[in-house]
Amino acid sequence: STKMNRTIIIRRDYLHFIKKYQRYEKRHKNIAVHLSPAFRCKEGDTVIVGQCRPLSKTVRFNVLKVIPAGSKAVKGFSSY
Repeated sequence: STKMNRTIIIRRDYLHFIKKYQRYEKRHKNIAVHLSPAFRCKEGDTVIVGQCRPLSKTVRFNVLKVIPAGSKAVKGFSSY
């Protein structure tokens, strides 16, 4: 989501292992990230973030790199 000024909400998808069933389940977290005015980011783009000092009540990460949505270098659940 890019509705805030200089802040975006990213969705971090990951797999959580359930020991009882010996299987993985999909989970996600929403993280508020500071977006410098130097970057142009649209919804659907993949971003690389890094941890930094607290910038506000909820923002603790910075955008380091933006990978446009049409690009091939994307990790995720696309082949899952």
